[in-house]
Amino acid sequence: MLLISCKNCHKVYEKENYDEFVCTRCNHKVRKRVKNSLQVSLALTICAILLYIPAMLYPMMEITKFGIKTESTILEGVVSFIEYKSYFIAFVIFTASVIIPLIKLVGLLLIFISLKIDIKIRNKNKNRIFKFIEMIGKWSMIDIYVVALLASVVQLGEIFNIKGGLAATSFALVVILTMVAAHRFDTRIIWDER
Repeated sequence: MLLISCKNCHKVYEKENYDEFVCTRCNHKVRKRVKNSLQVSLALTICAILLYIPAMLYPMMEITKFGIKTESTILEGVVSFIEYKSYFIAFVIFTASVIIPLIKLVGLLLIFISLKIDIKIRNKNKNRIFKFIEMIGKWSMIDIYVVALLASVVQLGEIFNIKGGLAATSFALVVILTMVAAHRFDTRIIWDER
C-alpha cells in the first residue's frame, strides 16, 4: 500500500498505486505529482529575474512639485532617506525592496537547479529554504503599497503630484511571479529519488 495526499486539502489516502483519482473531501484531482511543476516554477522564476533588472534600474516614483518632475529609483529613495536621517525607513525599504526579492529569487533558483544538477544540499534544507521563501513572499509588496497609497492620496495637479513609475509595475510583477512560482511548485519533488 502507498500513501498519497491531496495537494489542495492535504487529506492522505492509502492506495495500491499512483493512479489519478478525485479527492473525496474537496473534489480536487489527486496525482502523484503536479504536472510540469518544476518547469513552470523555473520559467516563472527566470521571468521574475528578468523583471528584477528594470525594477532596480527604472524610477519607482515620479514626483511633480510645482511643475518640476523628478524621478527616483528604489536605491535613490533609500539614499535620500539616509540623507534625511530616516535610517529605519531606509532599512525597511532596502530590506523589503532589494534584499527579500533577491533572497527569494536566489533561493528558488537554487532549489530548482539543485533538483536538476546534483548539488550537495540535503532535502530537509531545501524544504526549509522553500518554506522560508513562502513565508517572506508577501513582504516585498510594501513598496507597491507605499507608492499606491501616495499616488492615491497626493494629487494636487501641477502643484504636487505623485505617480508610480515603470519600476513599480516591474517590481509588482517580480513579487507576483515569485509568489506564483512558489505556489505552483510541488515540494514533494524534492523527496523523489533521482
